[in-house]
Amino acid sequence: MRASIRSGQARPEQKLALLTGGSAVNPEDRAELLAILAGDPDSQISERAEGAAMALSAESFISAIARADADPRLFAFCATNLGEKRGIPDALAKNPACPATLLTRVAARFTTEGIQALLDNLERLTEDPQLVAALGVHRAANRVHPGIKLSFALAAPQAVGDE
Repeated sequence: MRASIRSGQARPEQKLALLTGGSAVNPEDRAELLAILAGDPDSQISERAEGAAMALSAESFISAIARADADPRLFAFCATNLGEKRGIPDALAKNPACPATLLTRVAARFTTEGIQALLDNLERLTEDPQLVAALGVHRAANRVHPGIKLSFALAAPQAVGDE
């Protein structure tokens, strides 16, 4: 079922089975697949999927985000709809496949763990000047790395200078 939904080849009855809990899938697959279906062109499917996804635990999404082959639509759904849930922003930061532009949306909610994940991959971090700017003023970032604002200013002076 995961492959068919990810590829857009799922039949309506497969989608409905997932939405109603009639299919046996593990929690992280369910989280990922509901996030994908929340963007379905059929508004009845997308609304039901979003509602079902919002009822899942953050842990299910964190496990799904952590997978190396996590679907990009999962990242977008989580950054947009679940960014305030504990652990979601850090999970997004830890997965190198998550685009930096999505991380900017949740940057204010990173803990030191998420910030350290970004500092471990400076190339990714500096892909989005707005992410650099957001971390430059983040209190937790300054605890992880004193003087980080200066470091970010050197990496992307236009982003930090625009504050």
